[in-house]
Amino acid sequence: MNGFRRYAAGAVLIAAGLVAYGTLGAAEPVKLTVGYQPYDTISYSAAVIRAKELWKKYLPAGSGVEFESALQGSIIVNAMVADKQQIGYLGDMPAVVVTTKIKQSPVRLVANLGFSAGQRCNVIMVRSDAPAFKSAEEAVKWLEGKVVATPKGSCADRFLRQVIERTKIQPKEVLNQSIEVITTSFRAKKIDAAVLWEPSVSRIGDLVGEGVAREVATGHTFNMPDAGFIAMREDFVKKHPDIAKGWLMAELEAQQFILDPKNWNEVAEIVKSQTNGITSAMAWYSIFGAVPAQRGGSPLRDTKPFVFDDQVIKHLTETYTFLHDAKVIDTGKAPAGAIDDSLAREVAKEKKVALPLGVIKPLDVSKAPKS
Repeated sequence: MNGFRRYAAGAVLIAAGLVAYGTLGAAEPVKLTVGYQPYDTISYSAAVIRAKELWKKYLPAGSGVEFESALQGSIIVNAMVADKQQIGYLGDMPAVVVTTKIKQSPVRLVANLGFSAGQRCNVIMVRSDAPAFKSAEEAVKWLEGKVVATPKGSCADRFLRQVIERTKIQPKEVLNQSIEVITTSFRAKKIDAAVLWEPSVSRIGDLVGEGVAREVATGHTFNMPDAGFIAMREDFVKKHPDIAKGWLMAELEAQQFILDPKNWNEVAEIVKSQTNGITSAMAWYSIFGAVPAQRGGSPLRDTKPFVFDDQVIKHLTETYTFLHDAKVIDTGKAPAGAIDDSLAREVAKEKKVALPLGVIKPLDVSKAPKS
């Protein structure tokens, strides 16, 4: 059994010293700061919580929530460690990294935001004038000797490192560039390829976006999945377990809302309203659209386990090991208590919902909104 998987009767054991869970009725109002990434599909549930104010249903009356938007997870990691945010929505690499900063401030992963076959964050794009490739594998070989960019410290960074290790390709240069700089670099043809996540892939791609680049391969091509997580500061969970639980109730409702196809256009509109440069079509395609098979698409766009099931635990285990071997983090396994979905399991039990919550079976791009 995995070293940090500590289930007892289907739940993860609570770390020593954690007080018993309180009740919302007895809780005092709190002021929360939540870091999320509306420019990442793993934060779409947070966007729904914000737009529909779902948190008001589950937190004590008088509580307040400030949502702080970030372009990538490393920004949220720094804010959480500095005690500027209590809750963070993160991709797998920043989520793993933040749990290893235990000397600065212990942070826990408490729930899963989604598990993908590698079509969310593990996406390789090439400039629009690149050759036509017969397969995703051929496209990856083309990266040999090319200039490739990705935001350092992101889940896309993790994927690029894995691809280079697996295929032994040697790009001419790997640049650390933000999403916006990558977009500009593609326009100016200063880079040959980039590794990004949705919805930036849809924004600059050729199916519903600007068309300065096109998607050519995903993690599905290499059986390399990706995932997203809710992280919470340990001191916040210990002091306010009832508030943490209330937030996860709102999160579960938001994930259920996203899973219902009747709401897909509304989800796209919500994301559009909380971002700049993302149209409804881009937001919709980024999570509900079918990626062509020759570009690395798979029958399922996303799965919503909510808790840490076997596939999520396996992915976390492999990510810790890989990032340690790559000298990104100084440990090859999760610190004690860092992986704890006990609250999420309690919420699912109280809500009487089956797990996983559901899957997203994507639709053809022609079904996307026209705006």
